[in-house]
Amino acid sequence: MCMDKDINDILSEIDKSNPYASFLNDGALSNVDGWIDTGSMVLNGIISGSLFGGIPRNRLTMLAGPSMTGKSFIVQKILANAQKDGLIPVIFDSENAIDKEGATALGLDVSKVKYVPSFSIEECRNTIYNFLTKAREKGQTGKFIIAIDSLGNMESELQLGRMEKSSTSADMGSRAKAVKSLLRTCTQLAALTKTTIIVTNHIFDDPSAMFPSLVKEMPGGRAAVYLPSVTLQLARKPIKEDKNNDDKLAVGQKSYSGVVLRALTAKNRFVKQYLEGEMYLSFENGLNKYYGLLELAVGFGVIEQTGSTYQLPGGDKLGYYSKWKNDQELWDNTIIPGIEEKIKTEWKYSSGQNKEETIPDEVVE
Repeated sequence: MCMDKDINDILSEIDKSNPYASFLNDGALSNVDGWIDTGSMVLNGIISGSLFGGIPRNRLTMLAGPSMTGKSFIVQKILANAQKDGLIPVIFDSENAIDKEGATALGLDVSKVKYVPSFSIEECRNTIYNFLTKAREKGQTGKFIIAIDSLGNMESELQLGRMEKSSTSADMGSRAKAVKSLLRTCTQLAALTKTTIIVTNHIFDDPSAMFPSLVKEMPGGRAAVYLPSVTLQLARKPIKEDKNNDDKLAVGQKSYSGVVLRALTAKNRFVKQYLEGEMYLSFENGLNKYYGLLELAVGFGVIEQTGSTYQLPGGDKLGYYSKWKNDQELWDNTIIPGIEEKIKTEWKYSSGQNKEETIPDEVVE
């Protein structure tokens, strides 16, 4: 950095006590050096600000939602995509939810996945600490991706000890403290060792709240929301068989062919938070890469809806959605680039420069 010599000498004192200190434009640990595809372009977009992005490398990402919202499915898709990029997946499983048949079907080479059954939060934390410390000592940083599935099903060592003694004492905060310690460890070591970490968790409404909050409560206290770089909240609704898609029902299966997953970014350090998007998880074909793009295209004005038909902004008629939904050339050359351009301008955080400041209205909660 070109500065006054005395200024450089003063700043160099920091480097003597902290070898990771750097100027922000020169490989700082806080900089994200890439993204890992989630399998859904809409999900990529609301997390990273690009349909071709995904979850941030070398950071901690939290996926939270009720049971059956596709958390483990999405995690395994991310791990499979990371594995294709050369990363080695390590899975800490507290729910016995991940098996070789399911993982193989989602694209993972299970012979190169380290599987770790997890029982306590502290055990998981210590194992990750020792493992990543060893990777750092051996100069093998940037080689791994870790998934913890799930945080909500692990107990603290204190509670496990009470169970062994048949104690009925209530947990007075030991679990939340253990979760905070685990997430702090993951956050720090993810950056130091260039390791991407994904954690799943459950959510619930606060029973004491008069009005339900947009952002739901999670086991582990507030640290489960504010420590990750991205906290994604999921919800679901079953979808009946659609005669216009490629799904088919299995013999004996009821009329539901899949579920629509609704994702909300409860926290995001990269683009504006509280962004929402939809994904379709088909029981027949898995996660649909393109689902939800139509809603974005209409919202951004990339295409225009006129009743039940659509057209381009210049007036070119597209017709009913069923007629052009599989037109790959239209999507690749017109619609997807149009959405991508809009996302990069409308979803990023504004610098506030060159804008006239005005006196804000009071915010009333």
